[in-house]
Amino acid sequence: MKLTQFFKRAPNLSPEQLGKFRDEHQEGGYTLLDVRQPGEYEERHLAGAKLIPLPELPGRLEELDPQEPVVAYCAVGGRSRAAAQLLQGQGFKEVYNLEGGIKAWDGLTAQGAPDWGLEIMDPGESPAQVIAAAYALERGLAACYQRLAQATDHQELSELYQRLAGFEGRHMDRLKRAWEGLAPRERQGVGLEAQGEAPLMEGGWKVEEFLAQHSNAAQGQAEVVMLAMGLETQAMDLYLRLAQRMDQPKSRALLEELGQEEKSHLQALGEMLESLHKG
Repeated sequence: MKLTQFFKRAPNLSPEQLGKFRDEHQEGGYTLLDVRQPGEYEERHLAGAKLIPLPELPGRLEELDPQEPVVAYCAVGGRSRAAAQLLQGQGFKEVYNLEGGIKAWDGLTAQGAPDWGLEIMDPGESPAQVIAAAYALERGLAACYQRLAQATDHQELSELYQRLAGFEGRHMDRLKRAWEGLAPRERQGVGLEAQGEAPLMEGGWKVEEFLAQHSNAAQGQAEVVMLAMGLETQAMDLYLRLAQRMDQPKSRALLEELGQEEKSHLQALGEMLESLHKG
């Protein structure tokens, strides 16, 4: 028996290969594992990533599913290579390392502390409560876009903000249909429209706080779309991180589906941005 067989390295994924991997896999069907420190995660992380710093990983393996693919990453690829090797040695079925780390990645990144936005849902909440909370978040972002539309004197920008508000309106309609599909006993005691003025919007932002910081930030159509892409990335990140900690399988599946829909929003925004650049 050769000692080297115990040190077989997990395969690397280039940033391009990771992008393809994410396109081909359903959100929630794999784990993006961030093995950096909390401060690094807060500054920038891949959307939906689960944070387990490398020093804590040996004692927290039970938080990961060994039957699902795991893509580990760090800043430049060193810590994640060690993490991937550790997971392979512990019997994890499919493990990859992001070559070059997050510094090589130019895709879906988000910001915020590991628990940012998670206070909006408890792990044991029912599908009805999850739908109601998501509906309020979508409504918050739609209202934000409407406010931004009213605040600009540029007709084209106002129309673009209105179009983005329509994205959220369609998502609200989808959530309303999901709500109506629940049995009456599942909806009992939970109101879809009785959320009041949503204090938060998708991504975990407080609406007024976001408006104060960004009301004058977008001065052109491309900048508006990039701002929206950042918000949708934050939204996808929040839904997927909420799904990771949800106890009820039905609630977890719903949040993963919402994360997948945010991914579709991002793809549509990317096409919109590409069209603006060509125009």
